[in-house]
Amino acid sequence: MAFAAMDSAMIHASSLQEALDHQASGAVLFAGGTWAMRGPMDRPFVTLSGIPGLDLIEGQGGQLILGALVTHEALARALSIDPGRAALALAAGKSATPAVRRMATLGGNICTVDFASPDLVPAFLVLDARVTIVTAQGAEDLPLADYLATPPGPHVLTHVKLPAVTGRSTHVRLMQRQAGEYPLAALSMALKTDPDGTIRDLRIAVGAVEARPRRWPALEAALIGCTPDPAALRGIARDLSDFTGRDAVDAPGWYRTRVLPGLVARAFATLTAPEGR
Repeated sequence: MAFAAMDSAMIHASSLQEALDHQASGAVLFAGGTWAMRGPMDRPFVTLSGIPGLDLIEGQGGQLILGALVTHEALARALSIDPGRAALALAAGKSATPAVRRMATLGGNICTVDFASPDLVPAFLVLDARVTIVTAQGAEDLPLADYLATPPGPHVLTHVKLPAVTGRSTHVRLMQRQAGEYPLAALSMALKTDPDGTIRDLRIAVGAVEARPRRWPALEAALIGCTPDPAALRGIARDLSDFTGRDAVDAPGWYRTRVLPGLVARAFATLTAPEGR
């Protein structure tokens, strides 16, 4: 009877201020609901589905603005022919199961801080995402990395903004099975190269290995100006890894860190392959 109990305690907010007011009174914000189904249901939920503009997908002068209620399925479909943002399309299009992708939202994926394997966050990090949040003091834009490092107090995350992109990006992950579960490790990479193959700009983010996804700045810095092949990358990544893997029922921490060099090589091989290959 969990669904009946949830429905009886569901509050339908029609504005951001109304959602904030209910949140301040102890209610929990509700988007797609795929994570809420796992937790206790002894507090009222505030659904955001009635607030205008939160399902937005809009391009503005090269920038892409995404509403917090955009689902994984809609995101993957919208970015299916965008090579610069392929990391995000792949992360969204392969997450969990088709049923979950139809419900899970990008805002929920970012805001669920207890979830160690949010599919979209590594991709958002390498695409230099900024988030818009609304608090009692008003609206604020901040880098996603800052939001993750110091989550604010009561707030509503309303939009994610991605700058214009050049180059290519990808997302790779290691699974126990092909679908229906969370990755043991995931890695997003965004790459720009000069005509001779020299790396001009590189961003790498790792998910599922530690409690929260994060960038890999040591490896990024070491590879700028280089022309490594995927095999050489394995050794470089192994030497520069500073990750402390988390232990969980699906895999021990040491295994999560051990597979990272292979994911780096896979991602780099994908991005340096000829277009269309």
